[in-house]
Amino acid sequence: MTDVKQTIETIFFAMGTVCRITVFDEADRAAAEQARRRVSELHDILSAYDESSEISAVNRNAGKGFTAVSKETYVLIRRSIFFSEATGGLFDITSTPLSLLWKESIKNGILPDETAVKNAKALVNYRDIVFENNAVMLRIPGQKTDLGAVAKGYVADEVRRMLTENGVNDAIINLGGTVIVMGKPHTVGIQDPFKKTGTPFASVELHNKSVVSSGAYEQGFKKNGRIYHHIVDPATGYPSNSDIVGVTLIGDEAETLDAICTSAMLMSGEQAGIFLKRYPVEAVIIKKDGSVYVTDAMKNKLKWRHNNE
Repeated sequence: MTDVKQTIETIFFAMGTVCRITVFDEADRAAAEQARRRVSELHDILSAYDESSEISAVNRNAGKGFTAVSKETYVLIRRSIFFSEATGGLFDITSTPLSLLWKESIKNGILPDETAVKNAKALVNYRDIVFENNAVMLRIPGQKTDLGAVAKGYVADEVRRMLTENGVNDAIINLGGTVIVMGKPHTVGIQDPFKKTGTPFASVELHNKSVVSSGAYEQGFKKNGRIYHHIVDPATGYPSNSDIVGVTLIGDEAETLDAICTSAMLMSGEQAGIFLKRYPVEAVIIKKDGSVYVTDAMKNKLKWRHNNE
């Protein structure tokens, strides 16, 4: 008798997105459920959109006083500052006032007032995050932080750790596009930035790797010949106007990939190629003109869906 491979999916909503933990053995179902509970627990701590979260408490207390936080929040904020320093401030978890301003602008299809942009930009500075024992504070009233650009990777790595400790050898973790493949090789699609979400232009078979994508194709509107999207450059206060429209990175730690993927989207294609060489990652960079840059080790691994080569 031939064994039929089971596909057991645990699907739930957390971290602002649909999450899936897929295992392929009935014996692993309980481990996937335990991991789901851990994701929900971390969501409750880390989500800036949950009023009862630690991050929301830090934001409410900006300029007023310190907020005691859990080890998870403390560590993730510390690591976010490390990424800010490594990227020269392109990655900045205090850019939330700008992100919220542009989110509302995109929703209404109206450019924000220049003064509003200037005022929001003045609140952005990761150096204004200060620590006292296990407590955190933002120095200036009105400042806000959001760990969304790195939290999914952090949580995905945590899920992998839990599954591994519970003896799971074969699984796919997908937290809203932040994907980790454990065990046997599985095929992962790479989003075509010029087509609707869910349409890949290429795919790659991965084995014990993480993959993260970022793109300027998900949210935005066109005004005066320019597309204004949700990826905001802290240095200018405006959405990035680089020649990159999409970045996909493959490596080991999803948390690191999340942070540097966001940063690469704010660079030119040439700058991003140089920047990414600092890290042990493989990359696929799609530019606005339709050209594609692929790191050497990826060239023979990609399976193209149409003629991009």
